[in-house]
Amino acid sequence: MVRPLLPILFLCLFSIFACKKKQEDYPNNVPKNYDDVSTVKVENYINRIYIDLLGREPLDAEVVRDLQILRDGKLSFDVRKTIIKRLMTDTTFVVGDSSYKRAYYQRIYDLAKARLLEGASDGDFYQQIGIAEFSLKVSRLNGDSIGVYSAMATIDRYKNVIKSRREYQLGLINIGEMYARMLDNPIYDIINMNSLNFVNASFDDLFFRFPTRDEFEIAYGIIENGTGGALFGGYASTKPDYCRVLVNSREFHEGMIKWAYLTLIGREPNTQESFNLIQDYYLTDDFQQVQINILATDEYAHF
Repeated sequence: MVRPLLPILFLCLFSIFACKKKQEDYPNNVPKNYDDVSTVKVENYINRIYIDLLGREPLDAEVVRDLQILRDGKLSFDVRKTIIKRLMTDTTFVVGDSSYKRAYYQRIYDLAKARLLEGASDGDFYQQIGIAEFSLKVSRLNGDSIGVYSAMATIDRYKNVIKSRREYQLGLINIGEMYARMLDNPIYDIINMNSLNFVNASFDDLFFRFPTRDEFEIAYGIIENGTGGALFGGYASTKPDYCRVLVNSREFHEGMIKWAYLTLIGREPNTQESFNLIQDYYLTDDFQQVQINILATDEYAHF
C-alpha cells in the first residue's frame, strides 16, 4: 500500500524544489527585462563606472563602444562584469591613462590616501624624503649612528607608501599591505599625534568604530611601550606588526566591504550583503571582486 505513494512523494518534492529554484532565480517568477532601460540610463551607468574606477569620465568613443556592448548583451550581469573587469585589467595603451589597469590602481591608491592621509600627494612624500635624506647626510658627517638609522628608517617608511601602488598593481602585495603602509608612516603619525590618537584613529579608519577598552589597552601598550599583545587572532609588539595584525583581520575585510558600499552606492551594506561577500574576500583578498559584484548590481546601475 505504501509503495505506490513513493513516486508521488518524490514528484511533489521535485516540484517544490523546482519552484523554489525558479523563485530564487527570478523574483516573482518573472525574469527581468532590460529592453525598456533608456539609453540615457545606460550612458549614465557607463559614466559612473569610469569615474568610480578610473577617476575620469569616459571619452565619447568609449561611451559609444561600451553602450553597444551592453545593448548587445541585453544589459546582463555578465556583460556588465566584462566591462568592469576590462577597466581594472586591460593593459592596452590609452592616451592620458597609460592603460586602464594603471589608471585603476592609481585610483585605488589615491582613494586610500584620501581615506587615511587626508589626500597627501606623492609630492608631499618626496618633499619629506628630501628633508630626511639631508638629515641622513648630516648624521653621517657627524658620525651620528643613531641619527643615520633614524633617517634611513624614516625614508623607508615614506618610500613604502609610494611603492605600494605599483607593487599592488603587480600583485606583489594585497590591498591590506597597502593600507598597513598608509598607517605606518610619518604623515599618518603627524595627523594622529601621540599613541592614544593613533590607536583610536587606526580602528576608526579601518573598522568604522573605536576600540573597546580591552582592545585599546593592548593596542596602546604595543604602540607606546612595545609591550607584546594579542589582537584579532594575531600577535604584535611593534607598530609595523600592529598595523599588519589589523589589516589581516576579518574585521578589516568587513570594513573594506562597508567602505566599498559607502563610496560606490552611498550606503552601508545590510547583513545579507556583507555575508554574501565576506567569505570569499577574506579567503582570497580579491578586493576587485568585491567591487565587481557591487558595480554590476541594478541598484548601482539605476536600472
